[in-house]
Amino acid sequence: MISAPPRSRLGPRLRSLLDLCPAEGPVADIGSGHGRLAYELARRLPAGEAFATEVRPGPVRELRRLLGEAGPVTILEGWGLRPLAGGDFRGAVIAGMGGRTVAAILEMDRDVAEDLAWICLQPMQRVEWLAAWIGRQSGWSVRRTVTMERGHVYHSFRLDRR
Repeated sequence: MISAPPRSRLGPRLRSLLDLCPAEGPVADIGSGHGRLAYELARRLPAGEAFATEVRPGPVRELRRLLGEAGPVTILEGWGLRPLAGGDFRGAVIAGMGGRTVAAILEMDRDVAEDLAWICLQPMQRVEWLAAWIGRQSGWSVRRTVTMERGHVYHSFRLDRR
């Protein structure tokens, strides 16, 4: 069993997103931040199947400090889905960003997104804008859930390749 890094507990917002994710990998947490979601994904998957990405060296160093160099999560550096290009990933999670940023990532890295079996999204704002954008895409079935944490409503989307 993987031992938990300090403060690895997930609140209701991230727990609901984790529950929406299939337990199949390899999977990457895009823009992982503190790495707690990536760590929890690693606990559910065979060794070597959980990845966390960050775009800049400073956040990458912090992620390595939080998760440990030899931890259960492989850390990749790069913007959006680009660090996944050429890999054999089943899914990706994008959370903690605005809906327009999420859509921009999926648009700019469309070739990588189209190779994934599933994508879970949880925008922090512009939810309806992202929902409308998702509705204009083809080839995905969509499931949407809602959760509350500290008086805020959070919407999560799971896109599965048809």
